[in-house]
Amino acid sequence: MEEVVPRLGIKPGRPALRVGDVGAYDRAIEHLAGQLDRSDIELPLRYFAGRYGLVLCFALEPCDADALLADLVRVSHADGAVWVAVWKRAFERADTPSWEEMQSAGLATGWVDNKVLSLGDQVYATRFVRRRGAAPG
Repeated sequence: MEEVVPRLGIKPGRPALRVGDVGAYDRAIEHLAGQLDRSDIELPLRYFAGRYGLVLCFALEPCDADALLADLVRVSHADGAVWVAVWKRAFERADTPSWEEMQSAGLATGWVDNKVLSLGDQVYATRFVRRRGAAPG
């Protein structure tokens, strides 16, 4: 866990948001970001648009991938990053979004993926950022 958190690209002084039921990284993220809000995967997210420099979402339960990614991007700062964690292929559950579904939903927002990070034996996350040169919002 200690080697994962710095690789998330947390920007000090810009609040972070964790979505989903996995709180293992909360303390370290809050320490680095200065503020961490927490939310269940309940859409729409009840946060202001463009607020968060880092959004870490654990999409490990049933959810609408397209609606979830659109809302994660909405609450993210234009210079921020959205990390979406899903089950690795060997651990996928029939009722949860696959990596491919989340990838498609993320790219549909106009943001691009640029990094994949293993969060353990069963879960990995993809980072989405705003395409360079794209207008915010």
